[in-house]
Amino acid sequence: MAHFTLAVSERTFQRSFDLLKRNLTFAQADQTSFGIFVAGYDVRAHLEGGTIDLRADNTISVKELDIRWDRLRFMLGINIPEICVGGGCINMPWPIPDICLPRVCVFSGNPDVSISPDLAAFVAQEVSFTGSVVARYFDASLPLPSPDPCAPIRLEPLPSHNQWHIHIDPQTIDVDLFDFPDIAGNLIENALSNAIRAIIPGGFVRDIILAIIGGIADFIRFLLDIPDEIDEWLSDLFNVSFGLLDFIGTLILDFFSSCNPIYRIDDPFELLPARDGLIPVRIPLRNLSVRVNDVEMVAEVNIGG
Repeated sequence: MAHFTLAVSERTFQRSFDLLKRNLTFAQADQTSFGIFVAGYDVRAHLEGGTIDLRADNTISVKELDIRWDRLRFMLGINIPEICVGGGCINMPWPIPDICLPRVCVFSGNPDVSISPDLAAFVAQEVSFTGSVVARYFDASLPLPSPDPCAPIRLEPLPSHNQWHIHIDPQTIDVDLFDFPDIAGNLIENALSNAIRAIIPGGFVRDIILAIIGGIADFIRFLLDIPDEIDEWLSDLFNVSFGLLDFIGTLILDFFSSCNPIYRIDDPFELLPARDGLIPVRIPLRNLSVRVNDVEMVAEVNIGG
């Protein structure tokens, strides 16, 4: 039988969870080459909301945890094959000089077109997960792993003394897919169209080049190998190609289950502080266990020698 039992109500547990998750911010940037174009992202986000349900089967459920994008920059650079017009000469009889047309080339850069719109205003996502609460012992005498995976997301420095840590331990995590609306696709298409138009000279050269490539909108879809709508192509990049959903899920898992306990208990635990020249009274804690029911979290611990 445990020597001490501590109970934390669901409401108090919710408040502790709110204090913990409000400090989770993350940033990530990466890019991937797709041959003729390079696509990437530069993002920063934090968490808001979220409700906790303690359940009778010793599990917890977290729902409606919002991902708020402070920055969701999409970067796209396209290396368009060079197109040249003109440059031929008409040989004239002597003494008339040959007539040569000027040679004009477009799409000679690398990349030729680059855009980086911020799409944060167009995306709303939620995270939900189910899991449990677990107690882990932190032994301050043991060295940390190198590299330390928790270093970028640890909120407080590790203590210099032993502690019991109580963690939320997600088991299954569900992150909403990126689902960009039509307006985001239109924004990207318009930005690309304007960038391409700015490269093409005016006059007859423009007419010739447009005759070669066809309509600019169709040309963009050809370059990016988009069979349908740009917003669907964009969603697929973020959901599959970039691996951003896996990054978010792993980050949330590590943040709660490994790196940031919701409660910390010193071992030994100080019952009475030092005063009047007397040393503090501390008791060692052994075999801490934790569970939940539908109204509270319960921790039980023994007093060891």
